[in-house]
Amino acid sequence: MEIKDRPKITISRTLMEKTLDILTILLFIIGTVYCFQQWVTLPDQIPIHFNMKGEPDGWGGKWGVWLPLVIGLVLWVGLSQLEKYPHTYNYLNLNLENAQRQYKNARIMINLMKTEISILFIYISWMIIGFSGVDKISHNHWLPIVVFIIILFSSIGFFIYRSFKLK
Repeated sequence: MEIKDRPKITISRTLMEKTLDILTILLFIIGTVYCFQQWVTLPDQIPIHFNMKGEPDGWGGKWGVWLPLVIGLVLWVGLSQLEKYPHTYNYLNLNLENAQRQYKNARIMINLMKTEISILFIYISWMIIGFSGVDKISHNHWLPIVVFIIILFSSIGFFIYRSFKLK
């Protein structure tokens, strides 16, 4: 079925979608407040890139602590807009009978992805502040990133699998 022929169905948002959006907004607020609180304690040069050992290998101005939050917020807003148009996504075997189920499945997948991605970028800001502070907290920075990648691709895989079951 071509995009222009796909039905445009209005599907109400689920409790899970609303909860994930509220949770993500709260996490952005907490992350922003934390960055403001820590701002005065940050040195002028902070780590902005880390190697696989969790050691900084790139440095920049302390404004760099805001970059992950801004990127995360821009992605969240963009994915929130994309979420409104499930009829434009690419589907296998889409027909009038399964369109509503497929749209809802895809929309929930995008919603979960935007929450997972936002959590990653909020974590990156926290990590930068933790390493920049007086205590210079040492992290196994690569482990949460690997866990994030596994969770993200597992979520995508789950929803793709589920889309085959929703025929």
